[in-house]
Parts: sequence; C-alpha cells; structure tokens
Amino acid sequence: MRSIKFGVFIVLFFSLTAKAEEAKINTLAAPVVASQDTVAVNDTLFSSWESAAELGFVQTTGNTETESINFKFSVDNKRKDWEHSLKFALVKSSDSVGTTAERYFILIKSQYTLSELSYVFDRLQYEDDRFSGYDYQASEVIGYGRHLVTGDKFNLNAEVGVGVRQNALENSRTQSEGIVIIASDFDWKISKSASLTEDLTIDIGDARTISKSVTALITKINSSLSSKITYTVRNASDVPIGTKKTDTELAATLVYTFK
Repeated sequence: MRSIKFGVFIVLFFSLTAKAEEAKINTLAAPVVASQDTVAVNDTLFSSWESAAELGFVQTTGNTETESINFKFSVDNKRKDWEHSLKFALVKSSDSVGTTAERYFILIKSQYTLSELSYVFDRLQYEDDRFSGYDYQASEVIGYGRHLVTGDKFNLNAEVGVGVRQNALENSRTQSEGIVIIASDFDWKISKSASLTEDLTIDIGDARTISKSVTALITKINSSLSSKITYTVRNASDVPIGTKKTDTELAATLVYTFK
C-alpha cells in the first residue's frame, strides 16, 4: 500500500510536465516562422531542469554499533510562468537491537506566476514515519505566495493556503481534517561559497497543528558538489499515546547538483 501511494505521487508530478514537453517537441519539428507570435510561443515553452542528490551516512562499530543514512533527492522544472518540483527524503537509523528511526517524505509542488512578486500554488505531501504512531500522513493544499524580498544576496518568500490532511492511525481508520497553512522561506548568500537557508511550515488543523522548521548551512566545494549541515525541528500539538510531540534531527550530508 505504501509503495502504491509513492507511485501515485510521482506519476502526478511527471504528468504535469509530460504534455508540455510533447508540445515543445511538436513545435520545434514544425517550420519556424520569424514572427512575434512564434517568439512568444517559444518563450512560453522555455524549460530548464535542475536536480540534486544528497547523501549522509554514519556507521559506528565496537562497543556501540549504529548505522544511520540520510538520503534526499529533488527535481525542479522551470518555465516562463510555471515551476514544478519534486522532493523525496529518506532517514533511517538502527543499532544492535533494531531499527530506531525510519521516515519517508515526498512533496510535489506546482506554482504559477501571477506577477514579479506573487504566485499561486498547489502542493501534495506524503509522509510515512514508522515511529510517529501514524501509518502515514498526507495533505493536499492550494494557496497564494509572495516574494517579500528579492535580491542577489537575500530572498524571502511567504505563503498561505487551505487544504485537507489525512491522518492514518496504525490499525485504525483514516481521519481527515481541513487545514490552513502558513509558510515562509529565505535564502541568504553569506559569501560566494556559503549560504544559509530556512524553511518554516505550519499546518493548522481542526484536531492538531504541525510545524516544521528546516535550517541549513550550505558550503560549496566546487560548481557541482557542496557540503550541507541541516537542523530540523518537527512539532505536533497532539500525538498518539507513547510518542513525543517534538522531534529534532541534525544531519551532515554531501550534495551533488545536476544541471
């Protein structure tokens, strides 16, 4: 069941761009007429891709045997008015007794530019945390975003949206609730080789409020490879019995960017 849900989310993302790519190929195959309409069409079909793979692995042996893996993968597709992104994350830790942490996360987001400062978006999110007391949690959101600060060294964005969240308790039925989301993110280029980012998301629901803060310090090693230190804090206002409301995670990884 979990693999089917992951597959559905990935298919939704790639279906968003497949038709546009087909249209682009058909247009390029046709004779090109140097007119204003042709230039406008080609500008609309402009497409750029960027992806990144992130990996961190720690293993200890001897008196204490532990193993931890942190893997993330992202794909971004930018067009004239549209931007589509897919993010996947896996965190798994184990010791001599067994698995101590296991989390899967996938996010699909599309946004349409309204002006230089504003945009609308839709977001599909799925999370499977084996130690959270939930079988899985998923949400579907639409909203409005605005670029509050734009510049070469500092960028700040804010978003607000509404949607629905599904909370699937283990060995129980799925609970659905309406949610309002408030989110912000900034990117500060400290120097030519270092930058600091912060992503904050608060999902306010009828039954529970979930907040997530991700702070990252990124240092470039070369044009494609970077080192990254990330500190993540997750908090839920209400959790199943036997689980904690707040989780923290400190990770050091290497990031390889494909362009």
